[in-house]
Amino acid sequence: MTLTCFCVNHDLTKIVYKTLYLKFPKILFILSFPVLSVSVSNGQERIAIPDTVLVRQDTAVIDTVQAATEKPTTTEIDDPIDYEADDSLIFDLENDKVYLYGNGFVTYQDIELRAAYIELDRARDVVFAMGTLDSLGREIGKPVFKDGSESFESKTLTYNFKTKKGIIQGVITEQEGGYLHSGITKKHENGEIHVKNGKYTTCDLENPHFYVALTKAKVIPDDKIVSGPAYLVMADIPLPIALPFGFFPNQKSRSSGILIPEYGEERNRGFFFRNGGYYLALSDYFDARITGDIYTHGTWGVSLGSNYRVRYRFNGNLRARYYMNVSGEKELPDYTKKTDYSITWSHSQDPKSNPSRTFNANVNMSSSSFDRNHSFNANDYLTNTKQSSISYSKRWAGSPFNLSASMNHRQNSQTNSVDLNLPKMNFNMNRIYPLKRKNRTGKSKWYENIELSYKAMLDNQIKTTDSLLFTSAVWDDMKNAFKHDIPLSTQIRPFNSFYVSPSLQYSGVLYSKHIEKRWEENYYDAELDSTYATLITDTIRGLRYAHSYLPTISLGLNPKIYGMYVFKNPNSRIEAVRHVMTPSVSFSYTPDMTGVSPDYYRTVQVDTLGNMREYSLFEQEIYRTPTLPGRSGSVNIRLSNNIEMKVRSTSDTAQTSKKVKILENLSFSTNYNLFADSLKWSPITMSGRTRLANKVDLTFGGTFDPYALSEDGRKINKAELTETGKLARLTRFNFSINASLNSRAQESPAEEPDTRQSMPEGIPGSKLGIPMENDEEGGVLQEFYTGEYVDFSIPWNLSLRYNYNYTNTGMRKRVTQTFNFSGNVSLTEKWKIGFSSGYDFKSNKLTYTSVNIYRDLHCWEMRLSWIPIGYHQSYSFQINVKSAILKDLKYEKRKSWYDR
Repeated sequence: MTLTCFCVNHDLTKIVYKTLYLKFPKILFILSFPVLSVSVSNGQERIAIPDTVLVRQDTAVIDTVQAATEKPTTTEIDDPIDYEADDSLIFDLENDKVYLYGNGFVTYQDIELRAAYIELDRARDVVFAMGTLDSLGREIGKPVFKDGSESFESKTLTYNFKTKKGIIQGVITEQEGGYLHSGITKKHENGEIHVKNGKYTTCDLENPHFYVALTKAKVIPDDKIVSGPAYLVMADIPLPIALPFGFFPNQKSRSSGILIPEYGEERNRGFFFRNGGYYLALSDYFDARITGDIYTHGTWGVSLGSNYRVRYRFNGNLRARYYMNVSGEKELPDYTKKTDYSITWSHSQDPKSNPSRTFNANVNMSSSSFDRNHSFNANDYLTNTKQSSISYSKRWAGSPFNLSASMNHRQNSQTNSVDLNLPKMNFNMNRIYPLKRKNRTGKSKWYENIELSYKAMLDNQIKTTDSLLFTSAVWDDMKNAFKHDIPLSTQIRPFNSFYVSPSLQYSGVLYSKHIEKRWEENYYDAELDSTYATLITDTIRGLRYAHSYLPTISLGLNPKIYGMYVFKNPNSRIEAVRHVMTPSVSFSYTPDMTGVSPDYYRTVQVDTLGNMREYSLFEQEIYRTPTLPGRSGSVNIRLSNNIEMKVRSTSDTAQTSKKVKILENLSFSTNYNLFADSLKWSPITMSGRTRLANKVDLTFGGTFDPYALSEDGRKINKAELTETGKLARLTRFNFSINASLNSRAQESPAEEPDTRQSMPEGIPGSKLGIPMENDEEGGVLQEFYTGEYVDFSIPWNLSLRYNYNYTNTGMRKRVTQTFNFSGNVSLTEKWKIGFSSGYDFKSNKLTYTSVNIYRDLHCWEMRLSWIPIGYHQSYSFQINVKSAILKDLKYEKRKSWYDR
C-alpha cells in the first residue's frame, strides 16, 4: 500500500489531521490543511503539522494511522532521521521506504542531505539521492552532502547511516584550497575516502582548466591525499608528465618541511641555487624560515625569517639577511668582494590588548649597497633614505603623567651616513591648574588660569657610517644628555584676538662632557713637523649639570579680516568670492639673567688679529645651553590668506550652491631680532597650496632676503631696497604639481559577485603555517599589485609628479627639475598593464623605467616585469598556479641585471 502526500503551505493542528483520518475511512477526499512534514525515529512516524496537503486515501489508511501510533521498534541508529520535501512525499509501507520529490531534505545528527530526489530505505537505514533534469535538459538539484564541516556535491549518492559508509559518483570535494573530482568514490566509517578515476586541481570550475589525473587515490581527511599513477592534464590535453605516485598535503594544522630552491645562471656570479632551506612550524603562534643562496663564483647568503601572531594581542614579522658578494674572476680587474646585510622587523600591538601601554616596531636598515645588489623592487632601488623606530609608551590612568621611549635609526645610502638614538625617552606631566577651585562659583579669577607642567628628556645620539656601525668606534663619539623643564605660565585676554602671556621656566641639563677653547700661539703639529698659531678645542669628559631661570613675557594679536564680493548678475554661476586674511603679530621678551643664573659662556681669541668670540661650554651638545648670553627679544609677523568662491550647481534643479577653493593658503612670515647687532630681519618665507578640480595639487614656496650682498657674495647689513631698488632678493623658490587621475571603480553585477577576485586563492602568509614567499622581483608591478592580488575594479589610473627647485646663493644659481609618472590600465577584465618612468631634464633622457603586465587566467596567472633601460635593465616572466598549495607548478624565465 502506498500513501502519496502533495504538500502545499497552510497551518492547522495535529488534532484536526488525526480526526479527519479516523472519521472518514475508505473515502477519497480533498482538503486544505497544514503542510505534512514527517520525521522518523526508530521506525515510527511522528507527524509534524505542515502547510496545505492534498491526500489520496485507500481502504488501509486507518490501519496505517493506527500503526503510526504504536511503539517504535529497536534499531542500531541512535538518533531520529528527519526528512521533508517541497513537492511530495510517497510512503511505501510494504517495503518501508520513503520517496522525497522536489528539494528533499534529510538530517541525521550532524549529517545533512539535500537533493531533487531522495529515496530513504528505513529498514536498512540507507539513503539514495540524485538530481533531475529541467525543461532545457540541464541537471539540477544535485545531491549536496554535509557531514560536520565537510561538504560536497555529487551526481548520485548512496549512504548507510549505520555503517557510515557510502558510494558516491561524480563527487567534487574541497580539500583545504584544492578540489578533488572523482568518478567513483567510496567513503569509509573513519572518514577516509577511496577514489577511482579522480582529478586533483585548484581550479574551482566543474570542468577545470588543469588537473592532476589520479587513476586511484586515497584521501585521509585533514592529513594527505596519496595517489597511484598520476599525470598532468592541461585544457583537457594530457601532457607527457607522469608520476608513479602522488602526494598532496591536506592538513589544517601546521607542518614543517623542506623549501625547494630555484636554480639558474648569472653571468657575473655564475650558476646558483636560491631560496632553498627549511620551514619550521614551531607553534600556533610563530614560525621560522631558514633559507640560503649559493653561486658558483663564490657569492653566498643566508636569510632568517619569522612570522608571529597572538590574536587580540600583537603580530609581526622579522627577517634578517647576510650576503658575501663575490663578482668576477679572481686576479682580474673586475673582481670584487663585499659583505651586505639587511634587517627588517615589523611589530604592531592590538589597540584593545592594553589601552594604557603600547609597543610597536618598524625597523628597516641595511648596508648602503644592499638594495643595489640584492633588491629588484623599484621602490627600494629609488629610495636613498631609510628610517626605523622601536617605540614604547605608557599612560597612567587618572594621572597627568605619561612616558614614551624609542630607538630610532636614519640612514642615507648616498652619503653612507647613519644616525641613531639609543634610546630616546620622554617623561611628561600634562598641564594642570594648581590654583583652580574645585567648586567654582561666578567668574574665574585670573590666577586660576595659571598652569604648571613638567617635561623631561633623555637622549643618546650616534652619528657614524654604515661601515663602522657594528664596531666599537661608534661609542667614542656618542653624545648623551638629559634635560628637564618646569614651565609656569598663564594667559590673559583683555579682548578678543589679543593676549598677554607671562611665564617663568626652570631648565636644567646634564651632559657627559663639555668643551673649552684656547688660543695657542706656538702649536706644534707632529704630523706636519711645524709650529703655528691656532685655536684649540679640548673635550673634557665628566658629568656636568647646568640650569637657569628664564622669565618671559609674550604678547600677541591675531584678528581675522573678511572681504567679500557678491555677483549681482542672476545668470552668473558664481554667486560670491570671499577673501579671508589672518594677520598675526607677536612679541616675546626675556631679560638678562646675568648674576641670577650661572654663566656658561666664555670668550676666546679666534685669529692672529686678536679678534675675540663668545662661545658656550655646551655648544656641541644635543640640547642648547639653558641660559642666554644677555637679554633677548623678537617680533614675529605672519600673514595668511584664503580665497574661495560660492558656485551654483548646474546639475541640481534646486539651484543649490557649493564652495570652491581658489587658494587654500598663501602665507608670508618673518621676524625681527630686537637686540641683534646687525641683520635684525630674518628672510621672508612664502608658502602656498591649492587644489584644482579635486584632482591636481599645487604647492609652491620661496624665500626672500631683505639684505644685499657684497661683491664677494657675503650678506651685508644694507637693505636690498636701497642698493638695487628691489624689495627683497629671491634666494629660493620651489614649485610642484601632483596629479592623480583615474576612472571610477567598476562594480561587479549584484547577481554574479566575483568573489574570487575579492579574495584570490593562496595569498602567501594568509595563514600561519604556510611559509611566506617574498616576491622581490615584482618590481613596479607592486604599484597596482598588492600582495598576490591585482585590482581590476579601477579600469585605469595615472599619477603625474613635477618638481621645480631654484636656488640663488648670490654667486651661483641652480635649477633642478624632476618629472615622474606612473599608472596602470585594465585592457580587459583579465589584462592589466602598469608602467612607471620619469624624465631627467639635465641629461635629457628617461630615468628608471619599468613596464609590468599581468594576465588573470582564472586559476592561473601570468606576470611580465620589464626594465628596458638603465642600470637595472632586466626582465622577468612567470606563469603559475594561483593557489599556494601548488605554488611550485610554474614556469619562469628571467634575465637579471647582474647578467649585463
